[in-house]
Amino acid sequence: MSDQKNRLRRGLMIGRFQPIHNGHLALAKQILSDCDELIVVVGSAQFNFIEKDPFTAGERMGMIHNALSRAGIDLRHCYIVPVPNDENNARWLAYIKSMVPRFHVVYSGNEYVRHLILDQDAKIEVQEPKFVDQAKYNGTNIRQLINEGKPWAHLVPEAVAEFIDQIKGVDRIQMLRRSDSMPHKW
Repeated sequence: MSDQKNRLRRGLMIGRFQPIHNGHLALAKQILSDCDELIVVVGSAQFNFIEKDPFTAGERMGMIHNALSRAGIDLRHCYIVPVPNDENNARWLAYIKSMVPRFHVVYSGNEYVRHLILDQDAKIEVQEPKFVDQAKYNGTNIRQLINEGKPWAHLVPEAVAEFIDQIKGVDRIQMLRRSDSMPHKW
């Protein structure tokens, strides 16, 4: 067999996962149906305890791990990598490449992200994912529902709802909404 046939195909998904929701889980399954391995980049890893980013990178990694595992996904085929932001967009892709295992295809619904990737490395395949009800399944909507005291747990994998409950995440999100939780610049 040639090296091409023996090479594992890795798919990359990037998100903040604040929190991971059923749409993310559907995308992970989609990627693993197309690829041998999945790399989940937990973006904005340096941000936490602010209204837009209430959970730490470690908490988000735990949620993702639990959600994938409980969904029956073999974690031996998955990497979960926290990556802090690099605000220099001209070197963004090189930065991502330096932080994760080699990948072959990026799944992104963000037009700007797709443009950056294709502009910086035309050899990388970029796929626009098939989103599951994006208006309902998004972190902003879920955090808003939590703040309003409305049902939200049905929008995330059961393992994630349990995790958020264990860390008192609902209380944290509601407290951050009431406080001045902007990131501090020291």
